[in-house]
Amino acid sequence: MNHDEPVQNDDARPTILVIDDELGPRESLRFLLKDAYHVWCADSVERGLALLRQHTPDTVIMDIRMPGCNGIEGLREIRKLDSDLAVILLTGFAALGTAQEAIRHEANDYMEKPFDAAEMRRAVQRHVEQTRLRRKRDKLLSDADALERRIRELEGKGWLAELGQVSAEFVHDLRNTLTVASGSSSLLRMEFEGLPQQQADAQPETGHYLDKLENSMKQCVDMLDSWQRLIRQTPQQQTPFPFHEFVGACVENARPAADAAHAKIACETSGCDTPIIGDRVQLARVLANLIFNAIHALPPDHGLIRVRSEILDTSVRVSVADNGCGISEQNLQHIFTANFTTRHALGGMGLGLFIAQKVAQAHNGTLTVESAVNRGTTFTLVLPRAAQVKDDGAA
Repeated sequence: MNHDEPVQNDDARPTILVIDDELGPRESLRFLLKDAYHVWCADSVERGLALLRQHTPDTVIMDIRMPGCNGIEGLREIRKLDSDLAVILLTGFAALGTAQEAIRHEANDYMEKPFDAAEMRRAVQRHVEQTRLRRKRDKLLSDADALERRIRELEGKGWLAELGQVSAEFVHDLRNTLTVASGSSSLLRMEFEGLPQQQADAQPETGHYLDKLENSMKQCVDMLDSWQRLIRQTPQQQTPFPFHEFVGACVENARPAADAAHAKIACETSGCDTPIIGDRVQLARVLANLIFNAIHALPPDHGLIRVRSEILDTSVRVSVADNGCGISEQNLQHIFTANFTTRHALGGMGLGLFIAQKVAQAHNGTLTVESAVNRGTTFTLVLPRAAQVKDDGAA
């Protein structure tokens, strides 16, 4: 059997592509990884690129110093074919300049020969997971775009117009949640762009980003489930849940988006936590829309959002305040109207506050706003402590 031919992918194991002109390192990596992965090997960049075009590896391990097309040139070609694929570069020459050049061309990792076997296994496992997360994120974003286009086609067709409007609302909120997922994934990638000695210290923070990513994906699934219940006309899920904990979770889910905007987001509580009864998925949509609107309104520097949850005698209250551009008196009259937005040019759909107000009303609550131009905006949601969502709460 020719060991440089691809192994048949007959199970669900991830696949690794090794590109190295030396037989020894190729076979060492094959032996090290073969129990957990399909390992394909190539003795040149050209042959490696041919394998990459035919298959979909989850991580590439490639030597930098090779005759003909070297590893840096190969990395450039790989990025043209697959921007999500993790690439680990190897070299027997400890050259800082080479490492910096590798990172500049979007290498995900940089390791010196001879490598430590345990460290290599950990690096490969980590980068395989990152590649798959990035591909899942791209697939979700692509599906959301396709769904939005289809919904726009259906909106004008008589008996599907109402369903099209409702569907457009859900797509709007799915986009917000996927933005959080995308931000977490990007931060995850940045954690591992440093040199190998920095990786061990990055593990706890990386786990935190992964938690955010998984929570955001779960929100997508929950919203789709809510959409299906609406179409089937089945009752919405009403459950008790602690209010302060719920608000804190919503803030944490939005934190990557605030970080991407170079803004701070603070969460404050008042009073002992108490449960409320309602549709947690729908109420999470309200807070997500309020926080994302606040992020869009912030100044480029020193942006601040304050989220405060309070337990009152017969109700609970959460406010979202920002130090952004504020809203003019003329626009304040229309902000809860469907399809009204001042951000059409940036892709705004004008649905966020319309959705938020409908969900608040369905929970027998109120959503109000106070704003001044160049001084900021505060939205306040008040809900009864024994709130029950109405039958039309998902409308």
